[in-house]
Amino acid sequence: MNLKNYINKFSYYFKDSYSVDRFSKYLIVGGAILSALRYTVILGYAFVVYGIWRTLSKNKPKRYKELYAFEKYRNSIIQKFYLFRESFKHRSKYKIFKCPNCSQKLRVPRHTGKIIISCKKCGAEFRGKS
Repeated sequence: MNLKNYINKFSYYFKDSYSVDRFSKYLIVGGAILSALRYTVILGYAFVVYGIWRTLSKNKPKRYKELYAFEKYRNSIIQKFYLFRESFKHRSKYKIFKCPNCSQKLRVPRHTGKIIISCKKCGAEFRGKS
């Protein structure tokens, strides 16, 4: 058999497979990184094998559900990171207080001394040093 026959058989077998998506890429790259470390070799190999198995799978609806769950989890982590980054960026200009009544976060300019802070949500007033 020549190379063309092997390529045809290979393409025929994999024509209905799922393909590579973001979750599979993360699994394979993360598995490669984990397999390079001493104590996580087995876990790394498992991630790589699962990532490759996902790309070769023919059960597309189940792979789409897995991808949706992964994207939902990933987006929530990214959103928390951006919120933390924004609050960290403004930490020198503002101080954050928490309302003792309703736990609403309130932003107050720094270096104004002792002030009375009023919550916009519940109307409670309390003292704080900015």
